[in-house]
Amino acid sequence: MPLPSSPFQIPVLSTCPKCGFEQEAAVECRRCGIIFAKFRHAAKASEPDPVPVQDDSVQPNAPGLFSRVFRILPWVSLICTVVVLLLILRQAPTLSIQTDPQASGRVAEKMAQLQTAVQTGQSHSLALNEAELNQWMRDNLAIASTHQAQQAGVPVATGHEASVQEVQSALKDVRMSLLGNQLRAYALFVLYGKQISLQLDGTIQTQDGFIRLNPTAGKLGSLPIPSVTLDRVVQQLFESPQNRDTFKLPPQIKSIHIENSALIISTR
Repeated sequence: MPLPSSPFQIPVLSTCPKCGFEQEAAVECRRCGIIFAKFRHAAKASEPDPVPVQDDSVQPNAPGLFSRVFRILPWVSLICTVVVLLLILRQAPTLSIQTDPQASGRVAEKMAQLQTAVQTGQSHSLALNEAELNQWMRDNLAIASTHQAQQAGVPVATGHEASVQEVQSALKDVRMSLLGNQLRAYALFVLYGKQISLQLDGTIQTQDGFIRLNPTAGKLGSLPIPSVTLDRVVQQLFESPQNRDTFKLPPQIKSIHIENSALIISTR
């Protein structure tokens, strides 16, 4: 049979969640009158939803530096190519040179004296100033094929046969400026229908019976040519087998150089 409850049993106490009054366990608070079950439900509903913790270990991959550079590289290359082409096609200003209406007669006389000295084996020194040098080139240098010469207005020697190189590239104008011991050469040529100018600065000398150009500066159109590239191109021009004989001096010519703004040709 069940035992009777003890008069000394300790009652179960609880604290009101609203007013904090401590009392025996009941349905409602004896001080403020709230119903404990309803108050707990309302308090639970008012609690904010827990914020999800973001996992920093999983992040979208940002594009790296190499990817960005690789993405813009084609555009940079295209822009650089366009700029280089525009500079090449933009002709440098025509080189101003000295002119003299009497230069042609003096050149003919000096060349006759040089030829006489060579035939007789006498030492001779010929000096051509800037006007005489340019006149001699205009009178004696065949600079274009027949077809290109007709377009450029440049006379060509009779019987001259046009080569492949001449058809592709025809020289329209050549000018030389002499400054002290320096030479500035300007050439205007037609390359596949486009006129392009070339300017070279430097000194000339004779080495082992060949004439050589030591370049100091150069421009293709309006584009400056780097010194390393310029040296390599000039070296290939003078040292290539097909051009080497072109720059070989006759055995009677001792040296060619520029001195006091004049081209000096000395015989042995």
